[in-house]
Order: sequence, then structure tokens, then C-alpha cells
Amino acid sequence: MILTSLLRQDSGKRPSVLAGVSLFCLLLSCLISLPGCKDTTKKKGGGTKTGAANPAAEQEDPECHSYIDNAINMMQPERMGISSTLTGALSLLNEWAGMCGKFDSEPPTLKDSQRTFLKKYLSEEQLAKLELTRFTEIDGKFIRDSQLFNGMVTAAIEGKKNDRDRATAAFYYCMNNIDLVPDAKNALPLGPYEICVIGSGSAKQRAWVFIDLMRQLRIDAVLFEAAKPAPYKLLVGVLLEDKIYLYDPVLGMPVPSPDQPADTIQIQIPATFAEVQKDPALLKNLYGKYAESRFSAEELKTAQVEIIGRSCEWASRMRRLEDSLSRKQTFVLYRNLDPLEGDPGFIGHVQSIGKGILKENPLVVSEYADQEIDKSEAVTGEEAKKLALVKLPFRAPVPYDVKGRKENAQGFFEVPWGSPTKKLLKTRITQLMGNQSAAIKSYVSTRLEERFPVDLVVPPDIRQMHVLAAQNAAYFMAIGQFIQGEYASAARSFDTFLRHRFYIHRDGQGKWLGRSLSVMFHMAIADAESDKLNSAIFSLSENEKHSPEAMQPAFAYFSERWKTIRDNNKKK
Repeated sequence: MILTSLLRQDSGKRPSVLAGVSLFCLLLSCLISLPGCKDTTKKKGGGTKTGAANPAAEQEDPECHSYIDNAINMMQPERMGISSTLTGALSLLNEWAGMCGKFDSEPPTLKDSQRTFLKKYLSEEQLAKLELTRFTEIDGKFIRDSQLFNGMVTAAIEGKKNDRDRATAAFYYCMNNIDLVPDAKNALPLGPYEICVIGSGSAKQRAWVFIDLMRQLRIDAVLFEAAKPAPYKLLVGVLLEDKIYLYDPVLGMPVPSPDQPADTIQIQIPATFAEVQKDPALLKNLYGKYAESRFSAEELKTAQVEIIGRSCEWASRMRRLEDSLSRKQTFVLYRNLDPLEGDPGFIGHVQSIGKGILKENPLVVSEYADQEIDKSEAVTGEEAKKLALVKLPFRAPVPYDVKGRKENAQGFFEVPWGSPTKKLLKTRITQLMGNQSAAIKSYVSTRLEERFPVDLVVPPDIRQMHVLAAQNAAYFMAIGQFIQGEYASAARSFDTFLRHRFYIHRDGQGKWLGRSLSVMFHMAIADAESDKLNSAIFSLSENEKHSPEAMQPAFAYFSERWKTIRDNNKKK
């Protein structure tokens, strides 16, 4: 992470010269005596980079470092499942755990005091997962995901100068890369990696990914959810300094701050929990006539606060592994729920933020993440068929040998087909990790690969794979241009997507479907950013009634906001 160790230090009085000299001597002795000495800088409110007790032999044993380095490399998102296997990586990691990590002689289990504290918040099943002394497949996928999230957030925050702006940039990066499934009932059970790669998820799935991105910045974030289930009453709260900044994962935008300038196309300054309580109109103005189905300031005051994460994220085995990573491996694996080495822990941070501003809110350590992972591993029946179809294009393209072609009795040519190359999958990961330009070039070629010679016999499953790959490539290319701020190009690409001959864009009632909802919304923003305000306003105004209920407040809010900007521009 760029500058995170400097950016998360406790604020306070500047240490004296003597204290500074003492600190320098301590660091110098650490560097001289311990080649593997880890950064122990406290990250305010987002966890501590600790120095868990590791055997001195491990610090000096190249074989121990080799186990971890090789395992971590095999679990890189651009490798695992493509050129390496999870089984092989876990084998290496568990070899390290036994030989170097002292998991047998000093098991990474809970202390009695920790268990007593955590029993108040965790189920027996969650506690059992914290006590595991070997790495599991779920752990391995979490390590892969953490590397993906680290790459994503690093790309998102480039050039941002403070944590609030970093959080907002990461939020937009997440929302732009994951389009909304308006009805959560239609969302497939997916893990965070699949949500990001496929680029589609429910509001709660999008919130989950955003919260995980924040963890890579060592910034705590929670989910506000109505005590009585309501599909659109969801807000993410990002805990920074003594404030809680609010983001709406349904609409894909921050709750606008009273300090937000009126002349910007998009919202860049999020409101805080305290600001919303002081001025309830901040939420009313955002949701307008749809406010009844969204959070009010009064409801938010007593909403359930959820700490979301997989159980392994709170486990001591992840702490021990993170402390043993090399300096180049900067991703985060662990967050302590309970107090640790001067850090109040995630739970304590939530309870103390804003001088106890959330004291009326029930706090839970949610099992949502674990449950979603379990569901994704046990998909059957029609749901399995839908999931297989969604994943199919990411195996494309399938090469064929022209030299081996043979003419059949009907005058068509048959060829030997190779194995799927997973090029679209590799390209999508490249895009998520921040290399938009390289991804866009690859998407162009993927779209061309949809076409085959008219006299070639193409198996139906391969043809379908290539058609779906071209559709995805067209969409992701436009998203890449949008993320890069190439709004005019993005608008043209979105328009091309809407004209795709094989894609069904509306249902029987005229409502926008699937990717097309995201395309319509992003295209309007791209037009507005390109000074085509009339076109953008018309698009949102005309399509508000055709958009799903989940997104209608955003269509209404931005069309009115942009009308004001247009009218004020005319007066200048």
C-alpha cells in the first residue's frame, strides 16, 4: 500500500528529539539484528501490523520464506485456477505452518480471555473457525481475494491525498466494476472473487466487497441494515478519525455531504452519520419521493451495525501468516476483533467512534460472509446451470487448428478444437488490478473472436461461449473507459453495447435488464461529464419509470441535480 504506514499513525503531539533518537536506535537495532523484522506501526482504527512471535530460525531460514513466497505466488488472482492450483498452494502453506510457523507447538488458538470476550459477539461455529490450526480451502481463496482487493484498491486510490477521498475513490471503483442486481433474490450465491470477476452483485454483495477493499487500507467499515429486513435500507459506514462516512451500495453513490459543491456531476464528498442526524433532510433530499423505502435519519439512529467478514479474517493463524509475509507482500489478511497491543479492536472501534455515537445501535459480527461462501460452494440444480452459463464466457476463446481442417459431405469444414484459453478471465483480472489500457486492447480482440468463417462447423457450446465473451468484453471495455475518465469514448461504447443484436435489454414490462441498467446509468453520467447535459437529463428522466425500484432514486436525483447545473451554466 502506498504510504499507508505513514497515513494511519496515531495523531497526537510530535515526539521530542530524544524520543525520536530512541526510536531511530530501536529501528536500527531491529534492522541489524533481525533481517525479517516487521513493521509494527499502529494503524489508527483499522488494526495493527503486529509482530507475532515467530521462531528466529524462520527469520533466517530461506526454506521457510520459500514456502510462503511460493504459496502466496500460487494464490495470486492472476494465477490461481489458471496456471496454479489451490491444492498445491495449501500444501506448501501447511508445510510452513508445521515446520516454521510453530502451529503444532504453539497453536494459533484463542486465549481464555479472548474467548470470553468474543463469545458475546460470535456464534459457536464462528469461534470454531477461529480455532483451526491449519489452512483450509476457504482460507486459500481468502488469501487470493486479499491480493485481488489490494491490487484493486491500490489502483483506485492513486493520486488521492486523504483517507476520505481514498475511501470514496475505492467505493466508486467497486460500484463501477460490479453492476447492481436490483432484486437480491436474483443474485447468484458468489464469493467476492466471482462477484468482482463476473462484475455483478446484489447491494449487499457490493457492500461486502467495498468493506473488504477498505480492510486493505486498514480502514474499518461497517454495514447499516434495518432491524426489520428491507431490501433498500442499506448503507456502508466508513470509520475515519472520529467520523462515520456514509455510502449507499444500492444506488452506488455516497450520501451527499452539506459541503458537496453544487456544480459537480458526481458526488465526491460523503455525508457523515453525525451530519445526517443533525440534518435529516440530507437523506430526504437524496431519496426524494422514494424516501419511504430507504433509511431515514431516525431509522439509521437505531439500525443494526454489522461487522462483515469471513471468520478466517479474525483468526490468529492469519495474523501469524501476515506477520511472516515478505516486505513486498503488502496485502492485509488479519483484523483483530478484540483489543490487541494497544489497539481497541474492531468491536471496540465501533463502540467508541464519535464518543459513542452508535451506542443505540445493536452491534453484531455477521455470519453473512461465511454463509455466502458456503452457499457458493453448494450450488445445485437450476441455480448451478445459471452459474455455469454466467462463468462460461470467461473460458473463451477456444483456438482451432486451420491446418487440420477437413471438408465434410455438406461442403463445410471441420477442425480440431483446442482447450479454452481463459483469456477473458485473465483480461478481467488485469482490469480489476488497475491496468485499464491493456484490458481494453484485449477486449477489442475478444469482440473480434466472436466471428467465425461462415463455412466452419462450430460446436454450439463454443459459439455460445464466444458470443457471451464478446458481450462481456463490450461492456467491460466501456467500463474501463469510464474509469479512466474517457467519458466520450465510454458513452459511444455503452451505446454500441445497447445495440448488440443478441442481447435482451428489457423485460416484458419494458424494465431495463441486467447489464443494460448499468449501461443506461453509466452512459448518462458519461454524457453529463462530456458536457452533454441535455442528453443525460433526457435519458434519466425518460428512463426513471423503466428502471427497477432499487435505482429510481438515483435517476430522479441526478436528473434534477444536472438540470440545476445546466440552468446555472446558462446564467453565466
